[in-house]
Order: sequence, then C-alpha cells, then structure tokens
Amino acid sequence: MKNLLYIILTTAITSPALAQTQDMPVSNNDGTGYIGASILLNSKYLGSADEEVRALPYLSFDNVKGFTLFGTTLRYRSIDIGTGQGLDKWSLRAGPSISYQGGRDSDESVNLNGFDDIGGSAPLGGFILSTIGPVGLGVNVGKDIIGGHDGLTADASIGTFFPLGKLKVQPTATVSWADNKHNDSFFTVTDAQAATSGLTAYDAGSGIYAYSAGLVSWVEIEEKYAVSLIANYRWFTGDAADSPILNSSDGSKNGIFATIGVSRKFDTAKW
Repeated sequence: MKNLLYIILTTAITSPALAQTQDMPVSNNDGTGYIGASILLNSKYLGSADEEVRALPYLSFDNVKGFTLFGTTLRYRSIDIGTGQGLDKWSLRAGPSISYQGGRDSDESVNLNGFDDIGGSAPLGGFILSTIGPVGLGVNVGKDIIGGHDGLTADASIGTFFPLGKLKVQPTATVSWADNKHNDSFFTVTDAQAATSGLTAYDAGSGIYAYSAGLVSWVEIEEKYAVSLIANYRWFTGDAADSPILNSSDGSKNGIFATIGVSRKFDTAKW
C-alpha cells in the first residue's frame, strides 16, 4: 500500500512546470499542465544509504480554479497578488496545502529489526510563496493527519530561475525543521528497539534536521514536449545526523534524489 500511494501521489515529480517548484514559483505557467513518465532514483527511506529506482507516471497542473499540483503537493491560492514575476516585479501567493511523504518499513534494513513500520504521512497546513525580482522565497508548514509520523514539519526555501532559451534552470536551497513526533519516528531508538536491533538507544528531539540543495531543469521540444531533470542532495544535521539509524552500516547522513522524465504539455485554461 505504501508503494501504491507513493506512485499515485508522486505523479508530478518531473514536470517541467516545476519551474514553479513545490517551494517557490519563479516563472509563470498558469493554465498549463504536463503529463508524462519518469525514472526516479531515491533513498529507500529517510536516512538510508541504499537507493531504489522506479518508473513512474505523472500529472501536474498550475492554477486550475486556484488549485496547483506539483510533486506530491496540492495547493490552493487563497491569496494571489503582486505585479508579476520577473525583474522589477513581485508576487505573493498563500493558502492551504496538503502533501504526501513516504514512510519506512522495518524490513527495509537489517538494522531496523524490532522497529515499527512508519506509514505514509499527509501533512496538512499552508504555504507562502513570494518572488522579489529574480529571487523566490517559500515556506511550507504541515501537520500529518493520516497517522504516519503524526508530526509537524516546516520547510523554508530560497532560489532563482534562469531562462536560457529553450533550457530552463532553477537552483534552490532548503532548510527543513520538524517537531519531536516526526524526529522520534525516523531518528529515535528506544530501549526496546536497541535490544532487538543492536543499535544504541537514542532520543532525537525537535529542531532543524536537514539542509538541501536542489536543481530543476528542462528543455522544451517543439513547444509541446519537454525533457526534465531534477536533482536534490540533502545533508542531515542536528539530532538526526547523530542518530544510530543514520550511523548504522546501511545508514547515511546524506540523501540523494534524482529523476529524469519526458512530458507533453496541455492547456488547462478552459477547465
């Protein structure tokens, strides 16, 4: 079930419309959608050194009656003001949002013997996205409502957008914070878990748990098609980086995400 939900809810992960990424839109793609397929490389779970590769379909759209779907995040624009996006312009968008985050199965690592599975999570909350000239700023906050990690998470990002003819490039940097429930779920080792797994008991508290650097790029082909590349590198920090789970034989203090996809553009203006 976890993998099925992951496939369904990562349908937009390589859309070239991610010039407006989950954290900060800089270009304007209102009235545009993308449908296609992608190849995804991702860590098996948060803090794993092992990666898995899978093929995924995706669907994305921007500002359909106020709703925008990018990656695993659905947003609604309650506020949409400003002079536009680009040099000498500014914009502000804000409203409710809901996302999906994958969990972790105890059988994914020999070092998780005796651990409970962590189901997928759906943080429900809100977002603020702003552009000031070529700079984009974004904040996302959400509380899990489906019993995965049950925690509160927040991401703050900064980035920019480079239109280089048919090639578009958007670099971003993100800081990720989580409360005690989230960090307990993924990074804590209880006494009982230590006894069955052989890891050292450890209690992870709330705080900043990761920094990320990302790059979204795509090339448009004949105005209807695009080839996209997305890459993200995450550094765990604080209590997360000290967790015995990340420091075990198949754990890692770094995480890699990469995907390449092909998509076809379609018009959503009449929806």
